[in-house]
Amino acid sequence: GIETVYMLPGDKYGRHVKCRNCQLVYVNPIEKESKINEDYSERKSIDVSIIRESRLRATKSQVELIKRYKKGTSLLDIGCGEGFFLFNASEAGYRAKGVELSQDATAYAKREFGLDVEAAAFEELQFPENYFDVITLWQVLEHVPHPLLLLEEAHRILKPGGLIAASTPNLEGIPARVLHRRWWNIRRLHVNQFTTKTLTAIFRNAGFKNISSASYRESISLLMLFIPLLKCLKIYRSLRALFYPSSIMGKVMNKMVLIYPSTLDNCTVIGFK
Repeated sequence: GIETVYMLPGDKYGRHVKCRNCQLVYVNPIEKESKINEDYSERKSIDVSIIRESRLRATKSQVELIKRYKKGTSLLDIGCGEGFFLFNASEAGYRAKGVELSQDATAYAKREFGLDVEAAAFEELQFPENYFDVITLWQVLEHVPHPLLLLEEAHRILKPGGLIAASTPNLEGIPARVLHRRWWNIRRLHVNQFTTKTLTAIFRNAGFKNISSASYRESISLLMLFIPLLKCLKIYRSLRALFYPSSIMGKVMNKMVLIYPSTLDNCTVIGFK
């Protein structure tokens, strides 16, 4: 099954290898795509009440980043989750559509925000060529067995001059360099470990041009930081009633928010068709 959205350190899930040609680090052997898609389809949004405010805040900054290059046009968010970015994009005037494997997350996006989201694998939808002005992939490519194929399909359906933006955990970020194998993004569901260099290279290989790195304001609440620590210490189960989002402690800790540049732990790249 798929792990919770909490940043719990992973384990030795497969063997990490580095491609001699492109330097991308990935897990070998990789789980079959059909099995990964099936797992994500069944993923439950059990933590959504805890992550909601922080994700709405961070995705608003992501929309501000996109607006610098492309305003108020058709936008596709691949792997849109519960729809926090899509909601902010819609509020900013974009004609926003989402694709998401998780049935539960899709239902949440429709119910809470009234968004246009399809519960399907992106590669199954076969959008027309030159269709979208903007395509975004926030924390998606690290989960995908064949990221180049996905980006080539995104290139096909993007209009000439259209914008693509993607972010992933950064293997060369400060937390990764300090924590090594204890870094929270070494997880079972992350089959690729990108750096800004390898993310830029795969964009270029997919046909994109004018590629550059970017940054936005990330956001995480004290509650989101604290619960993984309790889980690692194996004491969360006995204390969880104290930290429900609806509890007094949970509400207070969820209001205490750390804002930091996304470049601390993520690589973000934009490019054009």
